[in-house]
Amino acid sequence: MRAGLSLELLLLCLLVQVSYGEDTKLQDFLANNGAVNADTTADQFADQGNTNSDIMDELTMLRDMVVGLKVELRNLETRLKETELQTDEHKLDLALTKSSLDKLEGDHTAVEGRLTAIEKQGEELKKENTEQAAELTLLKGRFDIKENQLEKLRANTTESQVATLIKDNVKVAFYASLTNSGNVGPYNSPKVLRFTKVFSNIGKAYSPTTGFFTAPVKGLYYFRFTVCGSKTKGNLIGLKLYLNGRSILYNVQTAETDYTHFEYFSNAVILEMNADDELHAVLPENGNIFDNANSHTTFSGFLLFTI
Repeated sequence: MRAGLSLELLLLCLLVQVSYGEDTKLQDFLANNGAVNADTTADQFADQGNTNSDIMDELTMLRDMVVGLKVELRNLETRLKETELQTDEHKLDLALTKSSLDKLEGDHTAVEGRLTAIEKQGEELKKENTEQAAELTLLKGRFDIKENQLEKLRANTTESQVATLIKDNVKVAFYASLTNSGNVGPYNSPKVLRFTKVFSNIGKAYSPTTGFFTAPVKGLYYFRFTVCGSKTKGNLIGLKLYLNGRSILYNVQTAETDYTHFEYFSNAVILEMNADDELHAVLPENGNIFDNANSHTTFSGFLLFTI
């Protein structure tokens, strides 16, 4: 802008100097030559007028040029201002971009640092996981061994506890009579007696179907029987007890006269029996027993205590 103003002032000064310079020369010429010939003077003025006209034309052209230059200068100044503004904006954008870039570089450096730390932690975790996996495998093996041992211990303990509970809490007692049909026997061979009218059978150790008593636990048992029969000459009243197929008791009565009458006899035993030992009663050969709804012939027993 300062350069444009200086150029404009320079052109105006030249224009003024040219204008004033020509008039001064004319005045100096008239003063120095005094009176002159009228024709000569006219010619001179004519020449001078032409010269002034040319000068004025040139000055007009110069002025027009100055005006055009001023317009162009103003346009240049406007464009320069716009360019300066754009340059300032670009400088600001560049500064912001540089600041953002610096920040991004800083963030990138921080991210790289964090990534490096995370990778290091990942490697440490992998190593730790490998160690823990090996330790877990070892512990699992130990646990399986302990679990097997525990299962065996539980099984043994459970079996022992069940046996103890059964032994301590088992309750065995039964009472049954023979039949409602009257006389039983005589037969040509021994006959297992089945006491089919069961009045009580705690523990279900006695079977009226087979006539056998089966000991559920090892212990001391008490058994008692009462037998009713008709004594007739040639017949007998009798009963045998068998433990595991071995005879342990035989009671019998015989008749010596032809007089028929009823007789009773009773007996009892205390037996040590193991679990699953069996006891049953047998009617001997040619023996007879009587029973009816009044339950004359009975068989009973119970567990005294376990051993």
